[in-house]
Amino acid sequence: MRKRKNTGLSPGHLVYTGEQKVDPSTIRQVYYNESEISESMDFKKDPLHISDSFKLWTEVYGIHDVKLIQKIGLKNEMHSLVMEDIVDITNRVKIEVYDEGIFCIIQLLKLDELKKHIKSEQISIFFNDNNLISFQQDPDDSLATVRKRMYSEGSRIRSRKCDYLFFALLDYIVDCYFLITDTIDDEINKIEERLHRGLDHELIVDIYSVRTKLIKFRNFTYPLREEINRIKKTDSRFIHDETLIFIRDLEDHLIKIIEISDNQRELLNGIKDVIFSQSSLKLNQDIKWLTVISTISVPIVILTGIYGMNFENMPEIHWKYGYLSWWIVTATIIFSLIIFFRRKKLF
Repeated sequence: MRKRKNTGLSPGHLVYTGEQKVDPSTIRQVYYNESEISESMDFKKDPLHISDSFKLWTEVYGIHDVKLIQKIGLKNEMHSLVMEDIVDITNRVKIEVYDEGIFCIIQLLKLDELKKHIKSEQISIFFNDNNLISFQQDPDDSLATVRKRMYSEGSRIRSRKCDYLFFALLDYIVDCYFLITDTIDDEINKIEERLHRGLDHELIVDIYSVRTKLIKFRNFTYPLREEINRIKKTDSRFIHDETLIFIRDLEDHLIKIIEISDNQRELLNGIKDVIFSQSSLKLNQDIKWLTVISTISVPIVILTGIYGMNFENMPEIHWKYGYLSWWIVTATIIFSLIIFFRRKKLF
């Protein structure tokens, strides 16, 4: 059950706002420099201090253990507002510069194949020159791809300061956004194919499902673009010039993702317009048919009503060919109206 942040608490008070969990948080520490790399799992929940010759990446899996987060934060001289934001999963995407380091909150997006919706995981990152700490909302090893790259010979991550590792993490997360756009593209293509076969209720449901994904996707990508643009202009000593080049490239990738997302939204709006037009056209056709049937029925109903009044002095009732005459008149009226409507191209 998700816990709501209590009102009236002082700023910097740590309250975990996600679903309560009983599993313990775990820590992985990766020590590295240009020539060496090693890692260890610390189940005692006591992050080690770093030596001057190594850089350290500390990965924390699970942010529900508020005491652990506070302990790590105090050891690394984090601002109390940073620790508060780490355990609050309702935060928007942001990058903030502090004297002790740079703090970032970003959403890692994954597609839930079973439920067919976008699942987001909050990733919080705090770093300075030689120390980077990542806090993952879920216990799974979501950032393993970046860590595996570090074991490659000549890895640029190991030869640079932690700002490049920060970039590498953002770059991986943005690459995951491309996978989301590809999946949404496939869904829109399938919707277009089904649209050619005709309208159905499930098609409308699927359109609004894709629309919901695009809105959620937009809520994460636009703020991230703004924050990256802002960090690009910062004069923080923790962002080095050689890393800024890569951050600019990351911004270009994000702009491309936003453009793809905007195009997908326009395409989806176009599909909705086609559906509404088809529905209106079908409704108009139905109304035309009802109008034709009603118009043809009116004179028949009138004739039937007249000769159904059972007055005695109605000469046509006693005619030998009265019944046949009624059918001839009725058929003439029907065929005359049909010819009239055909010439007017009503059907």
